[in-house]
Amino acid sequence: MSAFQIQLDVRWGDLDAFNHVGNVVYLRYVEECRAAWLNSVPSHWQDGETGPVIANVHLNYRRPLGWPARIEVSLKPHSPGRSSIRLDHEIHSLSAQGTRAELHADGSTVIVWIDKAKGEPVPLPRVLRELAASG
Repeated sequence: MSAFQIQLDVRWGDLDAFNHVGNVVYLRYVEECRAAWLNSVPSHWQDGETGPVIANVHLNYRRPLGWPARIEVSLKPHSPGRSSIRLDHEIHSLSAQGTRAELHADGSTVIVWIDKAKGEPVPLPRVLRELAASG
């Protein structure tokens, strides 16, 4: 599978006291991409008794990001386990022509599929395992 991508505008409210995007906002960008990707998966996982929780997030801050800016946030699923999957992600600024300009952050997130009532891991949905295996 090729990387899943979304584009977002940096908002004025994303800036911190140093006049660049605050560190926690990068995680929100990654979260928005992850939610859009999960929503695009051809299944009805949102309606069931199981679903994803975050087990681990790793983020490398490569370069400050300012305002105004348009960014591309991407993820690529990797390494499916019995109940978990790793999602690698990158945040790039975009040029005026809409092409990738600079890498501002990269890292990975591990999500674990759980039984919502019991809070215990359950097998990863087959469609997610297949998406990761096709990459």
